[in-house]
Amino acid sequence: MPPKYLYKILSLEAWEKSQKQPNLILPPMDDAFIHLAKEDQVHAILSKFWTNQPHIVLKLRTESLPGRLVYETNPGGTTKYYHLYEGHLPLTAVIDSVS
Repeated sequence: MPPKYLYKILSLEAWEKSQKQPNLILPPMDDAFIHLAKEDQVHAILSKFWTNQPHIVLKLRTESLPGRLVYETNPGGTTKYYHLYEGHLPLTAVIDSVS
């Protein structure tokens, strides 16, 4: 059973462009599946990938995410993350944000 909330980190530019769209505008790395994180994983992801890059952390209501959520490791990795296949991130699923 997935947690009630999952998190997505986006560039501030993508977030701003998403404001007038029904779904979040995602980077090319999310083409095959959408990378999501549990709350306790956000800090490590920020430290590894988002240092010195303007970003926003979005808190998403998991039940509002259409598609197929899979809890799995990234290729070559050992830590499990939630990935959303065959779906998108509706702007209405965002319930909080921290920049």
